[in-house]
This record gives sequence, C-alpha cells and structure tokens, in this order.
Amino acid sequence: MPGPSKVNFQKLYGIADQYDGYFTAKHALSAGYSNRMQIYHVQNGDWIRESRGIFRLRHFPPSLNCDLLVWYLWSSDRAGSPQGVISHDTALQVHNLGSWRDSKVHLTVPKHFRRSVMPPQLYLHCDNVDPGDVIVKHSFKITKPLKTIVDLLIAGYVSDDYLVEALEEAIDSRQVLQLEVQDAELAPSQRELLSRIWSKTKYAGSKKVRHS
Repeated sequence: MPGPSKVNFQKLYGIADQYDGYFTAKHALSAGYSNRMQIYHVQNGDWIRESRGIFRLRHFPPSLNCDLLVWYLWSSDRAGSPQGVISHDTALQVHNLGSWRDSKVHLTVPKHFRRSVMPPQLYLHCDNVDPGDVIVKHSFKITKPLKTIVDLLIAGYVSDDYLVEALEEAIDSRQVLQLEVQDAELAPSQRELLSRIWSKTKYAGSKKVRHS
C-alpha cells in the first residue's frame, strides 16, 4: 500500500496533468501538501514557482503559451477551478488569425468575479460566456474563433480591416465554416455587426449573413 507522500503526489500529479504540469497552491493543499511542505518542495527544486501561488512540476517542460496558462490558473476560485476564459485579442492570437495584436492578456471572467489586486498585464472582460462558445486549447479554455471575432466587434476598439482579415483566415483554415457565420445565434445588434464585416470579405458574394 503506497505511503501518504506517494498518495499525495499521485493526487497532485492527477491535477497538474490537466494543466501541462501547472497547479496552484490551493490544488496542492487539496492534494495534502501543507504550506510548509509547499515551501520545502520549491526550495528542493521539485516544484518551479511560476507566479505567486502557481507552480509547475519540474519534470514537465514549460508548455506552449505557458504565460496564458499561468493567468488562466490565476483566475481560479476557492475550490481551485479556473473561472476565466482566454478571449478577445489574446484568443485571436492563439488561434493565429489576422495580424491584430495587443500586449495585454485578455480574459473574460464571470460578472461576480472579484480580485483585490489587478495585475497590469491583464485586461478583464466581465461576462458569462456560454459553454458552447468555448473550447479547450493548450490546457486552458478559450473562446471559439467566431465568438472571438464577434466579441471584438462588440468591444469596438479593433478596426474592421483587422477583423475582416481574421474572418477570412478563419474560413480559409476551416476554423470557421461559412455556414456557421450564416446560422450563428446572435442578437440583432450583434448580427448587424457581423454582417458589416462579412460584406467586406472575399466570401460576401457566396452567402449572406442571416438577419433576424
């Protein structure tokens, strides 16, 4: 029968494996590691401290987009479940669509989300994202390409030229199907915005965006 330390490690590994080897201090506590033991494992080199309260098991190499994974875990609630979704400008970059870029990490968090300190690297959007508009990529949740483009249209700070470019690339790479654009369930105001940029794409003559 495995000893307590092995059982604790198996629990922690099961959690960290979901996030490419990353985990939070709360995850470690739930796996049986006291605050004192957490300090020990960092000092011993077993865990790599990536940010305040966020660690990586040393035998996991830094993951692709590891900085986004750290901020995703930063959004965790008291139970250790991440609340944020990578979205807007950052999601566009992760999906490799268009040339628009922003230096900040954009997260959409629930409307009830609260933090006493806001890191300057982050830009938070408060909204309750429909699970159907989210996928898991690189071990974090991220808005789907079409949802990302619609969110940026609604936000209004990115020019149409960039979003037309992103939408065309999304269709070219089959990350978005023309039928999805046609049949997307959107509010009338959102559909009007999508129709506006659709009319500027090279696909505009093939299908029109359905109006409510």
